[in-house]
Parts: sequence; C-alpha cells; structure tokens
Amino acid sequence: MQEGAPTQNRTIRRSSADRAASPRFRDFEDVPPGRALDVAESLGAAARNGDANAAFQIYAKLSRCFDSSSNEVTEQIRAAYRRVGISDEAIDEEVALQRTDCQGAGELVASRGQWLELAAERGYAEGMIMYAADPAAILGDVPIFEVSDERLSNYIERSLNYMDGLVEQGDANAMILLSMLYKSSDLIPSDKVLSAAYRMAAERVAPLDVPVKPTHFTMDGLTSTQEAEARAIAQQIQSKCCEP
Repeated sequence: MQEGAPTQNRTIRRSSADRAASPRFRDFEDVPPGRALDVAESLGAAARNGDANAAFQIYAKLSRCFDSSSNEVTEQIRAAYRRVGISDEAIDEEVALQRTDCQGAGELVASRGQWLELAAERGYAEGMIMYAADPAAILGDVPIFEVSDERLSNYIERSLNYMDGLVEQGDANAMILLSMLYKSSDLIPSDKVLSAAYRMAAERVAPLDVPVKPTHFTMDGLTSTQEAEARAIAQQIQSKCCEP
C-alpha cells in the first residue's frame, strides 16, 4: 500500500468513498433515537469500558447532527426527494426532528471522532470503515495544511491498515472503499490499477451485494498492461481472503 500524501490547500471533508460503502455504514439505519446529549450520556460509560458498538452508535448519532448542520436542504435536494415520493412536509419534519435531537450538542459533535476511534481500535468493522471514510471526524473539518504531516501520515497509515485487515477477512465493503479511495481521495495518491483491482475483487467476493460494473467502466483509462495487472491483483486479493 502507498502511504502518506503531500499536504494541500484543501479542506478535509467526509470522503466520497463513504458513499460507496454499504448503506448500513453510511446511512446509520440503527442510529439511536432521541437527543444526541441523552444518547451520549446513556451509552458513554459502556463505550469507554470497551463496548465498540456503543461507541459507534454515539459517533453515528453525532455524525448525523454534523451532517444536518453542515448540509442545507436545497431545492435540488427537495426535487430529488419528490421524485421518489417524499413530500416537502416530510422533509421539513425530518429537519425539525434533527434540529431538536441535536440541540446543545455542538461540543459533542466536534468530538465525534473520539468515539469513532474507540470503535475502530476495538476492531468494530463499521468503525474501521468509517474511520477511513470520514477523515474530517478524525482530523477536523479544517484545511489540510493545518494538519501536521505526522498526524496526517499516521491517519492514512492507520486507515490503510484497518482496510487491509478487513480485506484479508473478505470484507467487500472495505474493498469497495479502497477502490474509491485510490480513485479519488484528497489524502491518498491516486492509483487506477489498485482502484480497478479492489473493485473487481469486491464483485467476485460478494456478487450478490456488489453490482458488477461493465469492464470498460472498471478499466477506464488503463492500458492493456495495466488491465492485466489489475486482474492479477484482484485474483491475489481473492485468493488470500476467500479461497480454500
């Protein structure tokens, strides 16, 4: 794996790669209901005492608060929801609910990465994937140049180590995430060959869960030599994790 990346004059945001992960990670369907302050209080002791699921649930709740405060519901978003049958009234109700749930939780939201780190450190798969997919939670929603080279390198190294470990266990979500990271990430150098290889490996490992892309999309921009290399790497990934 390639490690490290030059600092850039960009702001760290939630990676586009997290949108490629399984919806059970990105949408946090099991996020606890109620006020964020109450969720953190009720689950905090268990999380600090080693309950990785509790730590991840706190992160998920606080992350939803972060998203709701950072993303405006534009007319374009409303139009997209209308096309799938969600009314403006339902959207407004959800926005109001999020506002109530997140009231007074600003400081907690800013520290959401601490709970994510706890979940990841304890081997919780969802936590490890979101650790790599949500750099803003760990490093802060700040310009990259404000993050020290050492801290940035440590984050990248840990993220890749988490993903490598999951890939060795046959986790297709980790493969998809790595494919997206190597395709377009502000923090990891682009590698089209590795991106294609991880995508193909995920399709082979979990054909029922990962939609198969046409070859010309997966191999877009690669030479014939690079295509062969990507296929060979994909086979290596599959054989290491998922073949007897």
